[in-house]
Amino acid sequence: MNDSDRLISHVSHDSRPDLSHEHTVETAKARLRAGADLPGATIEQQVALVDQLSAFELGRFLLANRGLDAYWTHRLVTYEPGTLQRGAVSELEYRVFEEMPAVLATRERFGLFRREVQARLKPGLVLASVPCGLMGDLLLLDYTACADVRLVGVDLDQRALDGARALAAERGLTERLSLGQADAWAMDLNAEADVLTSNGLNIYEPDDERVVALYRKFLDALKPGGQLVTSFLTPPPVLSPESPWDMSAVSTAALALQHVLFVRVIEAKWSAFRTHAQTREQLERAGFTDITFVDDRARMFPTVVARKPD
Repeated sequence: MNDSDRLISHVSHDSRPDLSHEHTVETAKARLRAGADLPGATIEQQVALVDQLSAFELGRFLLANRGLDAYWTHRLVTYEPGTLQRGAVSELEYRVFEEMPAVLATRERFGLFRREVQARLKPGLVLASVPCGLMGDLLLLDYTACADVRLVGVDLDQRALDGARALAAERGLTERLSLGQADAWAMDLNAEADVLTSNGLNIYEPDDERVVALYRKFLDALKPGGQLVTSFLTPPPVLSPESPWDMSAVSTAALALQHVLFVRVIEAKWSAFRTHAQTREQLERAGFTDITFVDDRARMFPTVVARKPD
């Protein structure tokens, strides 16, 4: 099996060269037509969303991959609200970038990661990101007072590593950066990191034991007293009575569109939801202590900071 075949967040760009966009579109439409009406979205309205997704680049990627790669994750989290003008792009593209609750929560989560890591910066630290993607969570920080901080990125996707290397060059951080291609569950950083950030794996992994095993790998990668900064998706109210979502912080219209778009039309693979209590229990089982949650406004995509015992 090639490394790219083990990607769980998206399909490798090179793994399906014969699968055309037209085939993807027709397959999606056939699946939807064999389904049923949803509240607020008839079958034909669902089918129409396929064509609307086909009208912009991110939409085409989501149709084909059912998840986000490093490039599109970086684009979404670093997007400046107000950049796209309504009417200048398709209405669906505008709503995905500007209004979709999951996208807004993801962008806020990215800001929380950067805030939490920036606050922990000291000279001489080793910061790691797994999977690193384009590594914006670390490469976009301010290292003015920490010239000797080292940065380590690990990702299974070679395109992500290439993107991280390019961003490091743009930021003048090439000399501080070390990159490695590896599966997060198989990596071995040998207690190298003072702080390790991780976003985007556990939300694609439904197996709780695999998530605990992943957290144990993160524990092994940290020095004694080192800290993990990670995140998780919480279940929506329709799926769990224990949902922590703050519905006053969510547009109900945007949420309804998001449900049809991501759950029904795209069949997004990022559907491994966990509560705060489940996440705490998993981190504790992995050996972490001093677990602190930092919620986004809607409590959809919380950040959690945990420490490896000394």
